[in-house]
Amino acid sequence: MIELTVVATVAAKVAPKLTGFFLRRRWLLAELEHDIEHIQRECSIIAAAITDDGNHQHASDAAEAHQEWIKIVRDLAYDIDDCIDRFIHRISTAPVADAGWIRQKAHWLKTVRARGKFTAAIVRLRKRSDEASELRKKYTDLAYGHGRATAVFDSWAHEVKPEPEMYTDNPVGTDAAEEELMELIRGSSTQGHQPKEKLKVISVVGFGGIGKSQLAKRVYDRLDDESQYPARAWVRAAEKGPEDLLQAILQELGAHTTTISASSSNTKLCATIQKRLGTQRFLIVIDDMREDFWVDIKDAFPVVPGVDSRVLVTTARQTIAIKSSSSDGHVYVMRTLADDHSRQLFCEEASLVYPPSVGDTKLSSEVIKRCDGLPLALVTTARLLHGESRPEQWADLGGNLGEHLENNKKLASMNGVLVRSYTGLSKQHIKTCLLYLGIYPSGRPIRRGSLIRRWSAEGFITAEHKRSAREVAFANFNELVDSSIIHPIDVSSSSRAEVKACQTHGIMLEFLLHKSMCENFVTLLYDDVPPPSKVRWLSLHSGSAASSRINPNDVPFLRSLTIFGKAHKSVFNFSKYKLMRVLDLEECHELMEDKHLKGICSNLVLLRYLSLRGASKITVLPKEVKKLQLLETLDVRGTNIDILPTQVMQLQSLLHLFGKFKLPQGIGGRKMRKLQAWLQEEENSKLQTVAGFVVDGKSQGFAQLMGEMKKLTKVKIWCESTTDASNYLSHLSEAIKEFIERGTDPNKARSLSLNMNGAWSQGFLNFSLESDPSCYVSSLKLQGNNISSLPPFVTMLGGLTKLCLSFSHLQLSSGILEALNSISGLKYLKLNATRMDNLVIEEDALGSLKRLCIVVEVITGLVIEEGALPDLESLQLLCKDLNGFSSTRIQCLPRLKEVTLHDGVSEGTKKEWKGAIKNHSRHPKLLFVTKQMVDDHFKPMRTEAAPEISPEETAVDAMVVESEPVENSESSGAPHTDTALLVPTQPTKY
Repeated sequence: MIELTVVATVAAKVAPKLTGFFLRRRWLLAELEHDIEHIQRECSIIAAAITDDGNHQHASDAAEAHQEWIKIVRDLAYDIDDCIDRFIHRISTAPVADAGWIRQKAHWLKTVRARGKFTAAIVRLRKRSDEASELRKKYTDLAYGHGRATAVFDSWAHEVKPEPEMYTDNPVGTDAAEEELMELIRGSSTQGHQPKEKLKVISVVGFGGIGKSQLAKRVYDRLDDESQYPARAWVRAAEKGPEDLLQAILQELGAHTTTISASSSNTKLCATIQKRLGTQRFLIVIDDMREDFWVDIKDAFPVVPGVDSRVLVTTARQTIAIKSSSSDGHVYVMRTLADDHSRQLFCEEASLVYPPSVGDTKLSSEVIKRCDGLPLALVTTARLLHGESRPEQWADLGGNLGEHLENNKKLASMNGVLVRSYTGLSKQHIKTCLLYLGIYPSGRPIRRGSLIRRWSAEGFITAEHKRSAREVAFANFNELVDSSIIHPIDVSSSSRAEVKACQTHGIMLEFLLHKSMCENFVTLLYDDVPPPSKVRWLSLHSGSAASSRINPNDVPFLRSLTIFGKAHKSVFNFSKYKLMRVLDLEECHELMEDKHLKGICSNLVLLRYLSLRGASKITVLPKEVKKLQLLETLDVRGTNIDILPTQVMQLQSLLHLFGKFKLPQGIGGRKMRKLQAWLQEEENSKLQTVAGFVVDGKSQGFAQLMGEMKKLTKVKIWCESTTDASNYLSHLSEAIKEFIERGTDPNKARSLSLNMNGAWSQGFLNFSLESDPSCYVSSLKLQGNNISSLPPFVTMLGGLTKLCLSFSHLQLSSGILEALNSISGLKYLKLNATRMDNLVIEEDALGSLKRLCIVVEVITGLVIEEGALPDLESLQLLCKDLNGFSSTRIQCLPRLKEVTLHDGVSEGTKKEWKGAIKNHSRHPKLLFVTKQMVDDHFKPMRTEAAPEISPEETAVDAMVVESEPVENSESSGAPHTDTALLVPTQPTKY
């Protein structure tokens, strides 16, 4: 069951946590060895039992007893975890096992009282563990029939068998998508003709209930009417393996069941289908493909010279969609319905008049908002409310949709989709990470970086064999994206690695939040409703945050607090939150002051994640920050903190530091040597990200310290202009060279961002690396007032995939372009300038580039010659006066998938580009970016404010774009594209 997920995750981590803790303190283990071993064993058994419980159906007479047992072991696992963390703090200054005898003895005497309390706590926990074990044997074994239970689907699915998406007789808002998919099926290949040696496969991908099956069925039926494909088959792949699917295709093609052997191998079945299809033109639709076995069935579909057959695959998995589509195939990404179409569909299914009256609009608005444009959610909720006139029933459904999904059989088809999406995730801790998204409000963009850092701080992520905790976290995020459970926003790339922000589908969020709140995982407070007992993860949303009064004494077990919007002052009594691990207050900028930060640092000694982003009233990091020895992430971007106390650099657990800092004045000599010596010890500093530091003639210390941070992988530096700049820049150049040369592992991406406030010094970074490209930096951003040539080291970097050059006046000489052309693996290039003159990209130039972004106020000429940019997929020309580049030139870009323009271009320019897009063989998507978002890209050059877009988050990665269909249509539809194009689901309206 889903409610067991978090408990299993916490219980599973307790045993290794105890082991690691006591291995470092063997002197303490001797006192408690038997109790600790017993608790470790019990926690491992609890974790295994809970995981096993999720696959069993419980007898009704034991269900309540089982649920009570789950609550007991949940609290036990949390309390063990809390006990360990509390004691870690109490002896945080304890000597390690190999310390001298005198130091160990002194500490022994000093901590007698603390050790006594810990011993008593461990004994009590053991007793509770024993009691939980006995209760399970006594009361809950009935749930399993003494070991004779069998695995079943999760009870939340109401035992709904997998079935096609619910169809509606009158689909709304799908005309444009239908025409676009028809065009892809009929259309030519990328070179303007269908290659004779390849099969064209089109994959339709999107979240369950978004309308993939219905869209495919409408297209399939239309093609039947047109009699274009003599051989046709429609099969569902859900719950089928490759052999079953191939047999189903044979049956659809008219083969008698008596001729199909159940024991036939894949090879034999493929050969049989090939023979039956012969030289006919065929259309095969494989609906709802959930497992990746395309390689096992692809040989069933013959490639016949001169015959352009099609295979259409629908799936929720992006990897399946991409693998199924051939090199000349397409991946078509479904989009949710726009607001108007959502309301129209809902009204039609609920038998309401459309356009609705004011009363009906008010009545239905909350339910429609929760459905978030997902057709199946709109249809099922509308049918549930059909004929219902009582306003309180509508309000109840809108306010408690998650509960109704679980309990109302009329919503079973939607609930079944949600449950299958959830249970289909590969590992328990990934499900926990997904449940955690209930913290965020509906429609709220979630930044990938902060989410992953929060997962880590919460303890949901641990390193695995040959994979670091960070790699595991990224893999978890990618699986959620791949499953279409969360959808990327503000991206302009088919690669999941480019996803910088995401959202959870509204109906999925309702489902997750209800389950989380029922099992006391995530808690939301509304108005004056008192919190439940033992709140551990608390999220205050805009509207409720300001009015919710919290008595800190009522939440002594609070581990995580996130506030979206204003909060009542009672929240800020931080002296009571002794168990807090995660504190995110980045939207409390009006209330947060220096005194509050001092309270945080003085009391929240277990804190692992602290974000005060945008709290402009905070001006100083207090000396008490040294108490936060477990802190992993400190984010003070947008505050007025400009001096970083050296105590922060000495936080042993700190991994990620965000802000815009200088070191204190006067640090040098003995203090600097002491800090350097501390950093030199490998086990001391874990800093991976420093973004970033200000370096000038009076503050050069960071350049000295940077060389000692051996684990640093991401650095951002602002260089201030001074009269003696050459002196400090030479030291900084040496530090940067050392940072680069430490990057010898190609699997560990490094990022470097340099912002020169003033003219770019010609001697700055004028160094070379070894001729062998064994120094790896994946992302590089250089910003200043001018540039005449690339620093020599740039072309010598191994693994450089992203390069951003931002200057007030950028004149790209042939030397710079030639240097860029020598970077063999460059995938993304961004050029940001106020003026750009006569840019010529010659034949064969930038052969590996996938994305080119040019952000400029004035451009006098841009020429892309035939044969240049052969692999370019995304072209972004963000210039209001785009008069120096003809849209017809995009015809020489054979792999182009999307074009992004400034919304301020003239209507004539828009019309010209629409025509060029329509005539391009790949029909790339045309997007328009609003003026405000383009202007934001020039802020780094105009002010000293730190841009919040990292080198990896350039171009439209952080933009809201409007989708512009080539043809006039009633909806945004799905894009004309042949790869996974991931763009915002709702166009910007202005």
